[in-house]
Amino acid sequence: MEYSQVISPEHRGLFIIAIDQSGSMLEPFYNHSTIVSKSEAAAIIASAIIEELVLHSRQAFRLSDPCPYCDICAIGYSKLEVKSLLPGNSLILPITALNPDNIPITRRTVEYIDNNNRLQLVTECYREWVNPQASNITPTADMLNTVSVIVSEWCNNERNKDSMPPIIFNISDGIGYQECHKEHMELADKIKSTGTNHGNTLLFNICVEPLRGSTPLNFPNPDDIPLRHHAYSFAQLSSPMPEIFHPLAARYNPDAQPPYLCFSYNSLALRILPMLDIVVNWKMPQLNY
Repeated sequence: MEYSQVISPEHRGLFIIAIDQSGSMLEPFYNHSTIVSKSEAAAIIASAIIEELVLHSRQAFRLSDPCPYCDICAIGYSKLEVKSLLPGNSLILPITALNPDNIPITRRTVEYIDNNNRLQLVTECYREWVNPQASNITPTADMLNTVSVIVSEWCNNERNKDSMPPIIFNISDGIGYQECHKEHMELADKIKSTGTNHGNTLLFNICVEPLRGSTPLNFPNPDDIPLRHHAYSFAQLSSPMPEIFHPLAARYNPDAQPPYLCFSYNSLALRILPMLDIVVNWKMPQLNY
């Protein structure tokens, strides 16, 4: 069955995180009553994804011998360039190359209004695997082309043919996607046409440009996104949600009907994404005593 392969050392996965680091990401991001910059929101989302992957590789009984169950790529795109955000010069690293002991714990105080309309302060602690950055323009085509090359090479590697297909998280405010250019669609389609014996590559787009009072969109039906909605063009680049995940998509968006898009707007941000629970079936190798 498609998308049912277990990710393990024998059948490694590939996770790609692409982060828009253009100048518009300096603008504020409103998440309920919490206000941070969009670049901070994107960095927190990316750091949460990386932390989830790293911790799964370093279960309590394997801290000194992490499990090599996936490869990871984290790239930032701005200033007409696409660059790696991980240590070293390689775009792809085995998850075992990331050591949480080398990443300091970051603490930030978040203000929010509770159900009783009272101001509350909460201190959040997390590892800042990715630093907030923002400047210049959004080289969307360059990013999509880079990701296309990465997934094509990985999927064409014989050892990955029987693996779970690659999973991409593209985090952006969508400003650079307001006009869905033919080139962007063609590159996105090229990415989504790659894959393994267990399905095509999945492209999730996460929009961190919520307008005040706007309605969250979790895995929407394409027809549920108004044509003039800020994120309409951005959403069109997303993968269709595979049928095997429809029950879980319906849980996050009970008002929508399939088909669903691998797209999120004004929701799921600033928290570890439940998307990972949808697309990954974790499996640790058996230990021999």
